[in-house]
Formats: sequence, structure tokens, C-alpha cells
Amino acid sequence: MSDHPIADSIADPIADSTADTTDDTTASRAATALGDPGAYDHDGDIVGDLRVWRDVELTGLGRRADVLVHLPPGYDAGDRTYPVVYMHDGQNLFDPRTSTGGVTWGVDRAMAQLARRGIEAIVVGIPCSPTARGDEYTPYPHPLRGGGRADDYVRFLADHLKPAVDAALRTERGPADTVVAGSSLGGVISVHAWLTRPDVFGAVGAFSPAFWWPGEPMLRDVEAALATPPPGRVHLDTGGREEPGDPDIERAYVDDAERVLGLLRRAGVPVRFVYDSVAPHVESAWAQRLPEALAWLLEGYAVRS
Repeated sequence: MSDHPIADSIADPIADSTADTTDDTTASRAATALGDPGAYDHDGDIVGDLRVWRDVELTGLGRRADVLVHLPPGYDAGDRTYPVVYMHDGQNLFDPRTSTGGVTWGVDRAMAQLARRGIEAIVVGIPCSPTARGDEYTPYPHPLRGGGRADDYVRFLADHLKPAVDAALRTERGPADTVVAGSSLGGVISVHAWLTRPDVFGAVGAFSPAFWWPGEPMLRDVEAALATPPPGRVHLDTGGREEPGDPDIERAYVDDAERVLGLLRRAGVPVRFVYDSVAPHVESAWAQRLPEALAWLLEGYAVRS
């Protein structure tokens, strides 16, 4: 089997038993096997070029999913390479038919808006597990809610998905060109991915991160990691109405975000912080904050004529 089994699973259900190396030849085979992502069927409400790799094996996670990719305008017409934004909860990013409550992040609209400003990137959306989201997105378990498999998920992103995407698409491949972003537990896993794999991820979008779930052990890890901070830049935000039904958790969203903000600033990490006192914990709120967050994270990628 190829060292990029995700590429094999996209292209062909029959694995190549001879591809067992980790060099550039393997990547070339993966690129040949992967080919272009397929067309994404929608009702005409998606802006831009959204495509899909169907029924992808998420190596090490014991599940399969459709992985979405949104390509910049003119991708097929040129030879330019692009930075890549990896986003969690991919089912909520583009399509109201698959999103929770029919509300999306509007990532397609955000990228169209940024493209008009000359900022272009590839966005890859990975759907969450319908049954084990809390497991995959947290480095430590909550005493009542479980969790703690974040390293497996990060390993999948860094060692399987990213090499396959780089082999299949025209990407900028360095950490400074690779953004990881998500909301709530997706914000938690984004911070964890950067701190544990700075060789892969160099920019973080942490929207309303639910640090209260992994709790103090993760916050201590953040502090320890930032004693010698990895290169990178972070967008961090939170709302004032994240959990109206539970005042303790609602307060924790703000307190924990401010604590992490202080750690980032003391470590000298470039950070953009947004606090919206009336923002709820919902995709529409993150959609409002997304364009400027990505513009800042992708600074330097404006197209120059």
C-alpha cells in the first residue's frame, strides 16, 4: 500500500501493494493516482469552484468521509501555486444541506471576497466524525464528555492528508503557507496541531475555542510550548454569548481565550484577537469573523499584477 493511503482511497479502492516508500517517488505516484477532485453537486448556491474527493479513508481514525476542496478563481487556467487552509467540521463550511441547522461558515463567499482583494488560497474541508468529534478534536478527555485522540487526528492531517493534497494540487508546502482553522473544539485542535506539528502548520485560526473541554492540562501544555514558541501567527477570537445556558462555560470561553492571548503575546507570537460581546456560538458568527481573519492569516498572498 502507498505511504499516502488517502490518495489511494480517493483514486482507486484497490491499493498498490508495491508503493511502500516515503520519498518523492511515492508522492509522484500519489499525485498520479489522485488526479483531480470530482465535481461537487449542489443547488447553485455555492460560490466559486467547490470540488470533492469522495469516500476518503481517514487513516488512523477508523472512518471515511468526503473531503471538500475549494479552488481559487482561475486555478485550472494557470500554473501558480497557492497556500492551503485546512478547516475542520467540513460539513459546515459550504453547503447548507449538510451543515448543522442549515447554517454555514460561508467559506466559499469569504474566499470570493478575498479573491477580489487579490488574496487567494486553496481551502480543504474535513468533515468531523458524527460520533467521535470530541475524541478527535481534544488532546485530553473531559471528565464527563470523554475525548483525548487529538494526536491521532493531527497525525492524519500532517502525515496523510497534507502530503496527498500537496501531491494532487499546486500548493505552497511550507508551514508558513499552511493554515489550520476551526471553531469550538475545532479551534482547540487547530492550536494543538500548530504547537505539536510546527513543521507542518504555521498559521492558526482559533474561532471560539472550547479550551474548557480539555481544560487545565491543555492550557498548561500551551504555556509550556510557548516557553520556546514555534514560528507562526494566530487569529484568536471569542464571543460573549457562547453558552447562555451555562454561565460557567460561557465565562470560561472568554477567560481561557484571554489567558491564551496573554501567553501568545508574552511569547512574542503575532496574534490577532477579536472579542464580540454579543456573538453566539454558531456558524453565522464565525462566518462574520472569517474573511478578515483569513486576510490576516494569508497576509502576503495578494496577487500582484
